[in-house]
Amino acid sequence: MSASNLDTVPLTARPARSAWSAGEIRDLVTSERRKTLSTSTWWALLLPAALLALTYAWVNAKDEFLAMSQAEALDIGILFALLFGVVCASGEYRHNTIVTSYLNAARRAKLGVAKMIFAALVGVVYGLVSAAAGVGGLLLSHTAFDGEVPWLLAVSAGGTLLFALWAVLGVGVGLLLRRQSFGVLAVLLYCLILEPILVYLGSLTEATDRITDYLPGVAVRYVLKGLTGGEQFGGGFGVAQSWWLMLLVVAAYAAVAMLLGTAAARRRDLT
Repeated sequence: MSASNLDTVPLTARPARSAWSAGEIRDLVTSERRKTLSTSTWWALLLPAALLALTYAWVNAKDEFLAMSQAEALDIGILFALLFGVVCASGEYRHNTIVTSYLNAARRAKLGVAKMIFAALVGVVYGLVSAAAGVGGLLLSHTAFDGEVPWLLAVSAGGTLLFALWAVLGVGVGLLLRRQSFGVLAVLLYCLILEPILVYLGSLTEATDRITDYLPGVAVRYVLKGLTGGEQFGGGFGVAQSWWLMLLVVAAYAAVAMLLGTAAARRRDLT
């Protein structure tokens, strides 16, 4: 059977197109879980995220600013959720198992949705573990928590949601670029080099500075820092944009990436 394009495969050689059902999506998500747990990728990316969060919070903890330390610690570790999403989506292209997966799913979009759901769940795990590690770092610093516990919980909850959204964003990027090495490299180059350069260039004028507020990484920092205390629906602590607005911006990036990635996967030749 040719793997060039599933749309050209005879109907007798593939499952009939079926309507979307919760049971089928659940089975595909379970399949994604089994494939992921059979490799070391998920914990190989989780460990550095947790260790970085713990170390940063421990070293940078300051009295009366613990929530801010937690926000910055999560901001560092969130990159690994994005990388997991890329690997989750592009790994099957690398190992040449994508044709079988598409045949089992009957529709390519179903597999993309299953990967998105599973990546979001893993992102939640990454967020919870990283948040716990950050709190552990704060405890190791022997600083007084005083009245900051509510803000720590708010930052940790918001950070966990952001981890899930960035994992979904990574799936969209992985589906769009397909090549795992290229996807990982593109994410690292953007997050570590390109976006900081854009932020610096944007800061040169007031007009461009407002535009760069809506870059993915900047939006994440606004959400985390906006939850550290003060006026929770208006920014607080010098945050220029409302955290809930920037959360919607991050969600929009994830949604657009998934739509583009799924559309590209549906039309792509698999050879």
